[in-house]
Amino acid sequence: SLRRLTNDMLGELNASHMGFTSTGNEESTYYESRTLATGILFRNNEPFGFDRIVHGSAAWLQGHHQNLQPGDVLVSVNGQQVDPQRNREQYFASPFAGQELILGFLRGSTPIEIRVPAQSSASLRNLLYDEWMHSHQALVDAATEQSVAYIHMKNMGTGELEHFQQELARQLPHRRGLILDLRYNRGGNVHDDVINALSRRTYLNWQFRSGAVTGQPNFAPMDEPIVVLINEQSLSDAEMTAAGLRELGIGTVVGMPTYRWIIFTTGITLVDGSFHRLPAWGVYTLEGENLELTGVEPSIRVETTFNDLLNGRDPQLDFAIRYVLENRSPDKD
Repeated sequence: SLRRLTNDMLGELNASHMGFTSTGNEESTYYESRTLATGILFRNNEPFGFDRIVHGSAAWLQGHHQNLQPGDVLVSVNGQQVDPQRNREQYFASPFAGQELILGFLRGSTPIEIRVPAQSSASLRNLLYDEWMHSHQALVDAATEQSVAYIHMKNMGTGELEHFQQELARQLPHRRGLILDLRYNRGGNVHDDVINALSRRTYLNWQFRSGAVTGQPNFAPMDEPIVVLINEQSLSDAEMTAAGLRELGIGTVVGMPTYRWIIFTTGITLVDGSFHRLPAWGVYTLEGENLELTGVEPSIRVETTFNDLLNGRDPQLDFAIRYVLENRSPDKD
């Protein structure tokens, strides 16, 4: 088809952010299956053994985190007995979205039946991402006795910019030092707002009558150490943000080189509804380096191995915590 031929040609350019999509009857899918997620997670070594329920998921909101226990075994889905030798996910796939699932479990010899409205797999992934983010916030809070701010940005869109600004206002007045986590960030276009916010220093003090002396501006991240975390899955506008912060000397960039996937594009809609996305702007350092070729090199390399991931370790975040604590002004401790 024209779509496949055009995308193959664009692929030969070996550039990011490109593509050609088309519309029409030939693009319609007659058979389609959807994942019916519930928020119930199963054990890795026991595919039908209940492990836990994701916070905020459909099963959590139904209160089933109080009904199920680790070790309960899934035995039926919508009245169909499951075969332990088959792929569990086939029981959670359907052409119809939004239906209610009736799940049967066994606790020893005691049957347990629950009803769960299905949710999309994308919404469940977002909740798992939120769990990861909140667990890292809790780790920083515990390791620093809530004295270091931690902000993770999932992307560089307007929603995450609002989250970034809210967390600055919530955490920074009471904490000394900041860890900005841009790992796994898939980009957007709010780099300038983030860089400007982090570039602020205290330039005056003011005091209300008998009140305490406070600085201006209210939020001055540059007064204390800043660490910017990047990794191999920081891409697009996350790379531009990290490069800009590094160039201006705002904080210390820590982690691994970025994905090298940073350009800005323009799109054209054709008369038949097809859409063409092509590169428009390149991004270059002041020395002329093309970030799509070089990526962003951290000031301090810290690697996370596959073994670290398997065992729940995060040496990059651990290093960031130590770095901020060791580089704060001693007279303020």
